[in-house]
Amino acid sequence: MSGKPLKVAYTIQNVGNIDFRHDVGDTVPVKRTLLGLQEAGHRVTCFMLNGRSVRALDDVGASDHYREVAQGLSGTRPFRLFESGGRRAQQELRLPYLALFDSLRFYEAALRFLPGYALCHEHSGLLSAGTALACRRRATPYVLTVSADPFVERASMGRSMPPLQRRLAAAIARFTYRQAAAIFCVSEPAKENLVQRWHVDPAKIVVMPNAVDAQRFRPDLNGAQARQELGLNGDLVVTFSGSFQPWHGLEELVSGFAQIRAELPQARLLLVGDGRHRAAVEHAIREHGIQDAVTITGLLPQERVAELLALSDVAVVPYPQLPQELWFSPLKLYEYMAAGRAIVASRAGQIGEVIKDGQNGLLVEPGNVPQLAAAILKLLRDPALRQVLGRRARQQAQEQHSWQQYVRRVEEVYYRVIQ
Repeated sequence: MSGKPLKVAYTIQNVGNIDFRHDVGDTVPVKRTLLGLQEAGHRVTCFMLNGRSVRALDDVGASDHYREVAQGLSGTRPFRLFESGGRRAQQELRLPYLALFDSLRFYEAALRFLPGYALCHEHSGLLSAGTALACRRRATPYVLTVSADPFVERASMGRSMPPLQRRLAAAIARFTYRQAAAIFCVSEPAKENLVQRWHVDPAKIVVMPNAVDAQRFRPDLNGAQARQELGLNGDLVVTFSGSFQPWHGLEELVSGFAQIRAELPQARLLLVGDGRHRAAVEHAIREHGIQDAVTITGLLPQERVAELLALSDVAVVPYPQLPQELWFSPLKLYEYMAAGRAIVASRAGQIGEVIKDGQNGLLVEPGNVPQLAAAILKLLRDPALRQVLGRRARQQAQEQHSWQQYVRRVEEVYYRVIQ
């Protein structure tokens, strides 16, 4: 630790994918950051919008233990009756969601809880204006994490925003970026997007790729029981772990695996996770007629994910070709590395900076199904190569991608902005 312990307010107005009960997606880096800061001696409280209230969590490891935060006008009965009428009118008239009530509620709560905190760190979300407004009013140093550009993310999923919602969301994004003394993002492409699209001063942007708990994800975990439970004894196992998003390339992976299966009947595909794109993935599996060779586990605790990775022969990050470069610092990549797996990954986002082709994994072009299948086949047929690549990946994860190193960098930024 490079200075005295700090009192930090961490805010999440737009909860989105953050659910501390499940270690999936954005929840993992947020949770690991907060727990790491607490372990380093800082006092960190997470403030989250929950329906029509704001909750404070003093320990995200015990997310069921929270307290309600006082509001102002937005907490009164007359206002809530007015809000209910406004929300009904919005639905009936099909007006776009603008988060005005939520932003006011969070703003009023933040005005009350910010005094006494050395700084405020927000996990950004679409239409989340409350924290930045309150920090400006209270002159509280403000740090922002931008895990993804919501406009680019929605475009990649074919989801558009109504013009009014889009204009307001863009105005709020620009305001929060200006207000922030420092902005964390996960990759160089994400930084470039902030600079080119949003005209953010590059001097305030800190690139922070995701990290991994190398004690939890290890190659020496015993996967024998899991192999038996899943009926994988004697099989060559190709694994994907993640949240089943449209941009994860799972349909391409299924297509490539069908080619692999034709040449290696003992190969099995293990899909660890779940998500909104699962139905499309299951449809692709049926189309290729490989139902008997594919297992989908659903969401699992991280301890179980680590166990399944340890029994895997090849782990895959099969991003497709996308219409626009995204931010990509996938947690799964670092988990694969820490687990000592031989990795096949698309050369997308920041992956090509982490995986060096032929040294600690194999790289393929995004969306190139024959290339993906050939790379996986190469590793399945070469146990010695799998061992070498996995050992190097594990070493790199330990030396360069630990959560302890990540939290130390967060601390450094905190001390800089409060000077």
